[in-house]
Amino acid sequence: MTPDQMRAFARERVEALFNRGELDRIPEFVTDDFVNHEAWEGEDPGVEGFRIRMRRLHDAFSGLHMDVHEMIAEGDLVAYRAELSGVHSGELLGIPPTGRPFHAQQMHMLRVRDGRASEHWATRDDLGMLLQLGVVSPPGTE
Repeated sequence: MTPDQMRAFARERVEALFNRGELDRIPEFVTDDFVNHEAWEGEDPGVEGFRIRMRRLHDAFSGLHMDVHEMIAEGDLVAYRAELSGVHSGELLGIPPTGRPFHAQQMHMLRVRDGRASEHWATRDDLGMLLQLGVVSPPGTE
């Protein structure tokens, strides 16, 4: 794939899976041997684990949306800086809904093979999200 094709692939992946919730399209975006390197301990790092994580996000957050800010592609890698947002309207990993909105910065990198992601890495501001949801308190406030 050319760098332009890789950027178009990554944008459509974000639009379909995060913004439109078209989770039935996951096979279009990941290889059968896909590895999510930022899977939590005990979480399946493969395709099924990715499907469960995406379903969990959509069940927990109404209005889930990812805005992509910058994107670069070189070789077989495409990376982007993004902001994920939504309203905590459903249970998230045992945390009852707070009804609060959040905006969290994220960085994602995908290795693309045969037009699909074969590997994924991410850095997310999960602590910032939990602070915005009121699930945790800032240090020194308790």
